[in-house]
Amino acid sequence: MSAHRVRLKLPNGAELEAEGEAEFVRQERAEFVLRQTPSPTGPSPDAPPQREPRVDWNAVAEIKNGGLTLRGKIPSGDKAGKDACLVLLMASDKTLNQPKPTATMVAKWLRASGYPIGRMDRTLQDAIAQGELLPSGSRRARRYELTASGKIRALLLAEQLTAAVLGKSPLIA
Repeated sequence: MSAHRVRLKLPNGAELEAEGEAEFVRQERAEFVLRQTPSPTGPSPDAPPQREPRVDWNAVAEIKNGGLTLRGKIPSGDKAGKDACLVLLMASDKTLNQPKPTATMVAKWLRASGYPIGRMDRTLQDAIAQGELLPSGSRRARRYELTASGKIRALLLAEQLTAAVLGKSPLIA
């Protein structure tokens, strides 16, 4: 018998760890996601107020010759390339209406934004391992797509970048 394991941590602090048979893990994950999803009748009275991230995509990214460049830097240390990639993927979806750009395009956008990267697969291996990105294809046809948790992280980073570019508040890493 092989044990199946899932570990989720959401930005709101909610965590789930489940281990066991595949069906048990699947059921626990489904129940967890259901509990974390807001109800259509609105939030419960004891729940903290929810807000939409305030992102001005024109302040975050600039469209140049059909490509994207970030208008500011994301100070995340050794993870700056990964975080910048998440923001670029979200900006690609929002501004270019292209949710799954190729690895070559993303690498070009990252370099144009001032992030010296080597290989995209090595730059993004942490994001893929954390479940923030879904890769598809191979070699030059490889494409990356944001998952739900990746979109949340990208929106939070884009909100911080918007505030920094527009001078509303400093970036918080």
